[in-house]
Amino acid sequence: MSRSQKTFEPEQDFSGRRQRAAALLVMGLLLAYYTYRVAQGPADQRELFAFWVFLVVVAFAALLWWMPARLGYVLDKDALEVRFFSGRRRILLEKVRAVEPVEYALGRRSGSAALPGYYVGRFQSNLGKLTAYAGRPQGEGVLLLLDTGEMVLLTPRKPKLLLAQLRQALPEGSGDEKQG
Repeated sequence: MSRSQKTFEPEQDFSGRRQRAAALLVMGLLLAYYTYRVAQGPADQRELFAFWVFLVVVAFAALLWWMPARLGYVLDKDALEVRFFSGRRRILLEKVRAVEPVEYALGRRSGSAALPGYYVGRFQSNLGKLTAYAGRPQGEGVLLLLDTGEMVLLTPRKPKLLLAQLRQALPEGSGDEKQG
């Protein structure tokens, strides 16, 4: 990471994450046991099949920990990079029309991932339809309005700091909207 890059961690809400992971593991054990008891064939083949069923469930439980850990924001002189589970999105600062502090509440999602501590994708919210890269379903955040009309929600631990850094990094002559 170069000196001109600034990293911001998301504010994340993990309530219920342990219980969901434990429930998934218990369900996996029960499903593996059921698979073993119901499957046809020799015992060693049934054991192998039950093991694979359990392994798939364990992988899903692991996602409860890994997906939120991948969420983050990196600001450099030209762009804001949003890092998430399945990739990265680079938002050029010249494409940002406005940045605002907001109080938000995410609602219905559309083609999005929502796990404790990880809310990424298209959501309906109290602010309208937006693309969220958030660690909480509601709270304080930073809203970017892009030149395409898209609204992008970020939820850093220190929203005022990210807001100040974004406003400072935005190109000169970008318009008064960015200062408000």
